[in-house]
Amino acid sequence: MGNFKRSVRLFLLRWHRRIGFILSLFVILIAITGIAINHTNRFGLDTKPITSPWILSWYGIEFAKEITGYATEASWISAYQGRLYWDSESVGYCSEPLKGAEMVAGLWFVLCDTSLTVLTRDGELIETLNSVVPDGTSALSGVQGNWLVIATDTGMQTLHSDTLELKPGIAINTTARIATPLPSSLQAELNFKSHSITVERLLLDLHSGRILQIPGALFNDLVALAMILLALSGGWLWLQRKG
Repeated sequence: MGNFKRSVRLFLLRWHRRIGFILSLFVILIAITGIAINHTNRFGLDTKPITSPWILSWYGIEFAKEITGYATEASWISAYQGRLYWDSESVGYCSEPLKGAEMVAGLWFVLCDTSLTVLTRDGELIETLNSVVPDGTSALSGVQGNWLVIATDTGMQTLHSDTLELKPGIAINTTARIATPLPSSLQAELNFKSHSITVERLLLDLHSGRILQIPGALFNDLVALAMILLALSGGWLWLQRKG
């Protein structure tokens, strides 16, 4: 009987150490993520977006193709997923593609697929016009005085920025603003608006094992069972040593 107890004790002691070492790694992970979760509001982790393509792809989210827009004095005008943006602030609707942006008399005129949006110099929405955009519009081709020059499938059209009078234009030499890629940080912010993966969400999923979906939850269950066995075996070893 004594030999049997000694064998059981040695077996439990050996595996108690091994399991304890392995579990310690996960305990550290759970402890670190738990502490961070307790302070997500203080550090703004509940609103800080995840921008890593690798992490987002793990959640089944892919970055959109490169987002382009028009640079203003200190900001950017762009369209993304049906919204018009001044930097990362949504200022209205915009059926894509974005076809041009020009400033006339201190106001921004932004041409979307079927609408013309008027913004102040600081990006505040004045109005969105849906009935003034001619059919077959392909681009906003520049400015001629107070007239916006619009390229259409049937030729050039000019739109007065004040009276909104639309009339056929002539082939004139105007220079249109060129759409260029947005800064990477701004593209990341706009991409974030299509999902809700924050640092807090990632920490919660790491803490609970949901980052691996069902296998992760089952793995966490196994870790919990292993911790129970570790506690029982540790208690038994302590009692045997005490005895």
